[in-house]
Amino acid sequence: MRELLETFRLEAQDHLDSASTLLISLEREPEQPEKQRLVESLLRRMHTLKGAAHAVNLGEVALICQDLESLLSEVKRGELALEVAIYDRLHREIDLLAARIFQHPGASPPAATQVAPAEPQRAPHGAPPAPPRGAAACAQPAPGELPPAPPAAAPRPQERREIAGSETVRVPTRLLESLLLQAEELVSTKLAAATLQEELNQASRLLTERAWARSRAQELAGYALRGQGPPPSPQRVASLLQDFCDTERESEARLRGLERLAERNQHNLAALIAPLLAEMKQLQLLPFATLSDPFSKLVRDLGRELGKEAELVCRGAELEVDRRILSELKEPLLHLVRNVMDHGIESPLRREESGKPRRGSVAIELRLLDANHARLTVRDDGRGIDPAQVKATALRLELLTPEAAGQLSDADALQLVFESGFSTSPLITSLSGRGVGLAIVRESLERLGGDVTVSSRPGLGCEFTMTLPLSFALIRALLVSVGKRSALLPAGNVELTARLPREEIRQVENRDTVLLTGEVCSLVSLSGVLELGEQTGAGEEPYQQVVLVRAAERRIAFAVDQVLGVQEVLVKPLGSQLARVRNVSGATVLGDGSVVPILNVNDLVRSALHSAGSGARAAAPPGKGRRLSILVAEDSITSRTLLKNILEAAGYQVATAYDGADALTQLRSASFDLVVSDVEMPRLDGFQLTAALRSEARFADLPVILVTGLESRSDRERGIEVGANAYVVKSGFDQTSLIEVIERLT
Repeated sequence: MRELLETFRLEAQDHLDSASTLLISLEREPEQPEKQRLVESLLRRMHTLKGAAHAVNLGEVALICQDLESLLSEVKRGELALEVAIYDRLHREIDLLAARIFQHPGASPPAATQVAPAEPQRAPHGAPPAPPRGAAACAQPAPGELPPAPPAAAPRPQERREIAGSETVRVPTRLLESLLLQAEELVSTKLAAATLQEELNQASRLLTERAWARSRAQELAGYALRGQGPPPSPQRVASLLQDFCDTERESEARLRGLERLAERNQHNLAALIAPLLAEMKQLQLLPFATLSDPFSKLVRDLGRELGKEAELVCRGAELEVDRRILSELKEPLLHLVRNVMDHGIESPLRREESGKPRRGSVAIELRLLDANHARLTVRDDGRGIDPAQVKATALRLELLTPEAAGQLSDADALQLVFESGFSTSPLITSLSGRGVGLAIVRESLERLGGDVTVSSRPGLGCEFTMTLPLSFALIRALLVSVGKRSALLPAGNVELTARLPREEIRQVENRDTVLLTGEVCSLVSLSGVLELGEQTGAGEEPYQQVVLVRAAERRIAFAVDQVLGVQEVLVKPLGSQLARVRNVSGATVLGDGSVVPILNVNDLVRSALHSAGSGARAAAPPGKGRRLSILVAEDSITSRTLLKNILEAAGYQVATAYDGADALTQLRSASFDLVVSDVEMPRLDGFQLTAALRSEARFADLPVILVTGLESRSDRERGIEVGANAYVVKSGFDQTSLIEVIERLT
């Protein structure tokens, strides 16, 4: 039964993948005949899934499929109109199926790509869905059924690649047959290698057999040269010379034969390895659609949650990418889409006021750059990012000095959004505002050997551009020497190499610069950036070897000792013990057996800018010399005590108030660094308290965190309007996240 369940889950994953895609297409489709075709396809999927569920005794799953069949049959017969409420119910039922099928007994399901609400209580067909079920209401499973899912977000089938701990992929039989034939051809190469080894053994034996004769001839020659003993007879010398000549000719013939055999083996092996490796790579390739398709539902769900309307358009979904890269792209793409929906796309009313269509547009596009690189863009037609606001936030967070902010271009300022902790959101919520998501995007892309940039047109939208490899394994890299060491730079990031006279190196603002491709570029010692403690380039040398690299939109020239040429290398990760080493992305083994690091160009450029004293960053903020004081306003004594204990355990000095009016009185008579307030309180609620504080100049910048059970969109918007800095919902309360929010605001 366990094996049957694993097989069923694999089949169900396909059905639910297709059902979600069909449902999104149905919701968008304007033509009635095409709608009928999509409804028919959904019906077939649910019918097949119901039969498979019955086969493995999953009665509850089969019952949900049957309800969906009945609902879709009414739609097909024209007895039920496809309205928003019906679409919502269909999405909920499919989410419920995923929760029932893809959970693991005794363990919480993994995080989902979509933002799923608490699992809805199933209602009889034709009745409206019941409110979300609480944890205490979960029933025990009946025999033969999967246990009920916890009320957390259910995993979507599109995102579940592991079934019972093993990972599976579909492979075309044509590809398997081709790989088998090529593997069989390797047997011939193996036999040829055995022949070569036997020939080498024979040559070695021949030379060993002549060892005694060589020693004897060397001994006689020594006697003759020293004049000791009678000289050897001419016949003896002639005999030895003849033997040596015969042995040398035989050895020469054998070596030439071995050389030809080795060349032939090398040629045959190369002819086999290249296509074999190429087709093995094909096994790892999946269409980009396997990653992008679920995001249509994500955009829909986020729109429903945020009170917005948006539609996702995906281009390049047919392009194939290494599944390991798709797996790494999942998290950054999720953060980008969430960021776009939360910060970029406006509400329908705001869009109409701006002369835009009510429904926003989010586009994901994948394009090929070359044989192994692609460009992935995420763009929207929302409000865009204001560079002035970015600079103001950077100044507040001490990421920029006022002088550097004045010199920073708008395009460069926008790249600051990828810094950890950076957020222009006026409110921190469970969805966004902590300044973590875009930092994760940059780190993920750099881990892949790519980069990410952002451009924006305020009021018209923004575009995130990511460059990434299509597959791992072999890459072309430039081998350079730095002091007594060697290092590799990915060739995709190298613009040019040059050998410049030292007199062409100029000093500009106490920094070395060189003129390359008509542009002045900073020149930085690669040895200095890597902190090798070795002088790069001897001062007496008249020329300096330079490598110009590009990372995103930045270009830096690095001084090296030698440029040794371009090589094709196999990238090896550093392993879990060295998961993240600054300036290094991996390593490889060269043909001579030496292990050489592959450098992380994005890290190198950042390190170079820092070492060159670019002024883009201010010194780290000084440590706080005193304990921060926090006022907690909460009418419930239990919640008040809990918050007080959490904050004091974290090292804060805490005072409490029993409602908003009491809090306002204490704030006017004492000094506090931050306020944590409930919303629903007698006399003066949290919204009113925040508004009252913002109306007084001395409290204008005092951070206010609202901790509340009110989680509707209108309540969050009201929190923004009154000037709260963070909005933490009690249903998802986590003391660690509260401390993180406080640290972020102080």
